[in-house]
Amino acid sequence: MNTGNHERRDLTLLIFIIPIGIFLIVIVGQMAVRLVPIWSVNADMHSNLEPNVGSARPFALLEPILPQILTPMAWAESYLTPGAEISFPPFLSFEPSATPSAPSAAATTETPTASATPVPTGTSATASVTPPTSSSICEDANALNYGDSLPCDYPSTSPPPTTCTDPLANNQGQALPCTYPPPPPVCPGANNPNGPLPCDYGDVSTVDTGMYGTPVSPLPAEIAVGGPPDNVTAELADETYIVISLRVRVESIPDNNYDLVLYEYNNSEIVYLDRVVVGISKVNTGSYYEVFNWGNPDRDTNTNVDTADLVASADCPTNTECDDRHFNNNPASPAEPGNPNSLYNGTGILIDVDTASSSPPPGDYDFVYIFSPSGGSAGGTHVDAVQTVEVPTPPTP
Repeated sequence: MNTGNHERRDLTLLIFIIPIGIFLIVIVGQMAVRLVPIWSVNADMHSNLEPNVGSARPFALLEPILPQILTPMAWAESYLTPGAEISFPPFLSFEPSATPSAPSAAATTETPTASATPVPTGTSATASVTPPTSSSICEDANALNYGDSLPCDYPSTSPPPTTCTDPLANNQGQALPCTYPPPPPVCPGANNPNGPLPCDYGDVSTVDTGMYGTPVSPLPAEIAVGGPPDNVTAELADETYIVISLRVRVESIPDNNYDLVLYEYNNSEIVYLDRVVVGISKVNTGSYYEVFNWGNPDRDTNTNVDTADLVASADCPTNTECDDRHFNNNPASPAEPGNPNSLYNGTGILIDVDTASSSPPPGDYDFVYIFSPSGGSAGGTHVDAVQTVEVPTPPTP
């Protein structure tokens, strides 16, 4: 009985000891050689080298695992990083070309020297220039002999062009010399657009003492300035004039609007348009730009009283701009032959100052001159009101 018990106990010990021994052998062997193909090595560089397990690699049963075992064994190849490609950034190394030395006491500034060989006209195709350098090799990449011995050789200047290459010229791509458009006018819109200064903007009139040399002052109270007509009119005697403080703007580009309106007297639904001259001025010094002249042989095309059907009539048999010309200001009644219904608000003469024949320069004009010229029917000039407006001009037929 005792012998049998000892034998069973010994077999039990063997059963436990043999597997434990095999396990310990495996652990010891793993320290010498790598049995498992998936592994990593800590290179003590704050990162691990991980193999690419998906890449193809030679099969080896036993491969070294310790970093110092890098030499392949006779029966296998060793890969520190199997299947991976390692790339390194380019390394730059700098080597001094000369040993620096302390400057001499007499030297204060370093002056580079350059030698240049002039090229005679029509002979040499290259020019030699020696740039400042500390070596005997031409280091200018633009030189013809870059990398060769000094001096550096450069291409000669290209021959001068024979055609105009300026895109702003009129004859770009054609034979020289370049030609250019004329310069912009010195005085745009003036009678002397290209100068000389001062600019001549047209007929700048002064008060003619022979025709209307007597100013009327103060301004008659019957004249409404800036307001609508009320048919309470003032009559200016022949050869007199008034100056009204009223701002009128002349646009640099005509805005196709009437800018100023002069209201006449409503005489039982008929206006007998008197001879009258209207001017504008920036200063009240006796000079003005004429913007309307009823009675002048030249037509005023910048007003609503100059229409296609303004023809000779019974009251104006020879001059369409005669004194006391009839205008029917009742739109409900037909116009008389030769006398159209064309007045603004019944009695208003509209004036486009932008297109006046005197060509006033752009800007604000603070004074309006109204003249009663001589040569009328001795009835003077009737003025009801003067007002600035923005009324569209009719389209040109």
